Amino acid sequence: MKSIIKVIKGGLIGIGNILPGISGSMIAVILNIYQELIDALNNIFTHPVKAVKSVWQYIVGAILGILLGLLVVSYLLDIIPLPITLLFVGFIIGAIPTLYKQFRGTTVKWHHIVVFLAAAVMMLSVIFLPENTSEVHGFWYHVSVVFVGVIYAIAMIIPGLSGATMLMAFGFYDILLEMVDSISTVVSSGDIGAGVSQLPVLLLLILGAAIGLVVMGKIMAIFMKRFPKHFIVAVLGIVVVSPINILVLLQRDTVGNVYAKPWYIYLISLVAFIIGIYATLKLANGQKKTEGETLND
Repeated sequence: MKSIIKVIKGGLIGIGNILPGISGSMIAVILNIYQELIDALNNIFTHPVKAVKSVWQYIVGAILGILLGLLVVSYLLDIIPLPITLLFVGFIIGAIPTLYKQFRGTTVKWHHIVVFLAAAVMMLSVIFLPENTSEVHGFWYHVSVVFVGVIYAIAMIIPGLSGATMLMAFGFYDILLEMVDSISTVVSSGDIGAGVSQLPVLLLLILGAAIGLVVMGKIMAIFMKRFPKHFIVAVLGIVVVSPINILVLLQRDTVGNVYAKPWYIYLISLVAFIIGIYATLKLANGQKKTEGETLND
């Protein structure tokens, strides 16, 4: 049962990594597994087997979540964007009580308030980032691929940052789409020669992601160790305002008025919102039970 719960949590992180305005790392914090993932990331070179063994369920879940997101969630976002989006907004809102419990008992000081407000403002500022486009060729295209990996990895590490949004802001989103289309064409056609030609680009992407994960993983590990309460406060600030970002970016990324819908769509959206809240609370209770069973054993 414990492994199943971990796979489900990993799946939610994977789905969160590809949805507009949502951060997989923020979901990891909400599910109270962020520290565990950061620790494993920091031990990947010194104790690789132990590190992978401690989080392999999350990795499997994340891979399944990304595949599910690409195949199903992306399709549902096209046909019923509002209910699917509010499902995840409910999932995020439902995490506020769990996050608050981690801060409860701490005396609120002025610097906690400053961190909360700074995180909230930073999150809201993402809305105003202009979408740029980059036209690069040859050598600079390959350099840009590395940056795509770095930026996406950083967004995966820092709670609240959406990888897709950051790539759009820096003008690298089209490059990622081109790579995905190329790889999809290779897979569907079975053209081994074309697949080999895409291998250098894929390796550059992996290199960029590895650099981003290792560097930001170290930075976040130090920050969480020295300022654990400030980290929770910052995440609370991000979580409280993130629904605004998600709903605004949903309209920006959707053709037509996404909110001009019949009443029953809003009713379905409300039900999805409640289900999201319930799912988060249920997962949080499941985590507590499995931790209690582990201690009793």
